[in-house]
Amino acid sequence: MKRALPLLFIASLLPYSQAQAALYVTVVQGLGGDDHWQARFSDQQEKITEASITMAGEAHVKSFTGDDATRDNLMAHFRTLSTSMNDDDRLALYLIGHGSYDGEQYKFNIPGPDITDGDLAEILGTLPGRNHFVVNTSSASGAMLDKVETDDRILVTATRNGNEKNATEFGDFFAAALTSDSADINKNNSISIQEAFDYAERQVASFFENQSKLATEHPQIRGDNAASFNLARVNVAETPDEDPRITQLLSQREALDAQIEELQLNRGRYTNAEYIQKLQALILESAEVGEQIDNLREGSESR
Repeated sequence: MKRALPLLFIASLLPYSQAQAALYVTVVQGLGGDDHWQARFSDQQEKITEASITMAGEAHVKSFTGDDATRDNLMAHFRTLSTSMNDDDRLALYLIGHGSYDGEQYKFNIPGPDITDGDLAEILGTLPGRNHFVVNTSSASGAMLDKVETDDRILVTATRNGNEKNATEFGDFFAAALTSDSADINKNNSISIQEAFDYAERQVASFFENQSKLATEHPQIRGDNAASFNLARVNVAETPDEDPRITQLLSQREALDAQIEELQLNRGRYTNAEYIQKLQALILESAEVGEQIDNLREGSESR
């Protein structure tokens, strides 16, 4: 077997700032309106927060719930992020709750003054970098697309427009996708935006079909690179391998996969030849590390 290239050599193929890119996650739980929806939204918030930590790390995940989820607190939080993030960092923003649309303005319902589609556009416009992600699970959430959508953002909404005003099922399924093996279509132990969306969209369709009801929500996804933007890792709680060499190799492969994701998200920075060369090197290294892991595991099983 060809000897794997050292990880530091692979890292040197990428710009220093790119190797330091970070994912910041903000989870906002809005008003439930009654005990039923409050419990469902709390469950979604907990699942999303825990899943996000597996990808971003606890220090970069911030949740706003209850009386803390005010417009003033949120705007202050994003002002802080606008100064602490750099051009290679990305934001994943989750809006869990109810929304409204009056024909002109979308609002996400929180304690006190609501967050509007204009606020969301302002928030994203002040952040460094690109490829930021927003998922809005609320009723009428599709209404935000007109003001928030740009070429360098990834947006997911539970409804296709502001006229779909019923409370949605989409949020439950999107939160569930972040820890689901069934959502991990490419079996890389990570859940991308595209995988989570596809899973939730299928489940929403099945829900209404099984209830013999006309669908009152039609999830939407806008933007590029949704398949390359990972939101959570799955199977991270599995019993670790006893062989420390395997543990080290698993960490090495995880780091390489993160570099591949960053390279894909920043493809526009390179010529086609440069991109292919860097991608092939990273994929080769990841495959060789995977082969070493398999060989070590097979050797352990044979003993």
